[in-house]
Amino acid sequence: MEYVVFVGYENDAERKRVDYLLSKWAEKATVRKPGGLVFFIKTEKAEEFLEELLSKLEGDPREKVEVYRVEEEVLVTKTKKKTLHYTIDEEKKVVERFIGYLLSKLNASYAYSDAMAKVYSAYTRKGRATLKVLLRGDGKTEVTIEIEGYGDVVDFLADKIEEELKIFAGD
Repeated sequence: MEYVVFVGYENDAERKRVDYLLSKWAEKATVRKPGGLVFFIKTEKAEEFLEELLSKLEGDPREKVEVYRVEEEVLVTKTKKKTLHYTIDEEKKVVERFIGYLLSKLNASYAYSDAMAKVYSAYTRKGRATLKVLLRGDGKTEVTIEIEGYGDVVDFLADKIEEELKIFAGD
């Protein structure tokens, strides 16, 4: 099965991550990044458009133009989600500082806060994930960390966080 994939990216770092992925997948699939001009056109007059396009090119246009009929396919890939729960015998402020240290160690950056939790984004070699951190309590602190992402990144981050929190909590 062949696919044409359009990927929008916001910066050069994101584009490079996609380029790296394409290089990695070149061993598992046929991956080709066409040179020249690549575009998507939706029309009921394809023959008319192609005739006009071919008339604009020099040399043998059949050697320069490849046309594929595209049928949109919505690939449904669900995010993975994992929720970690801990009760730690420390004041909320102490736990909050440790969680901040742990998240910075995991290269997670603060994204925003909602009414209940702080939300962070983490970029790792396994991919990108969102972490939602909720802290409650006095004396003892209840910690809930929800990790959401695609692929291996969720389990990767969950393992790292569990390892560190077990040491911190004294388990």
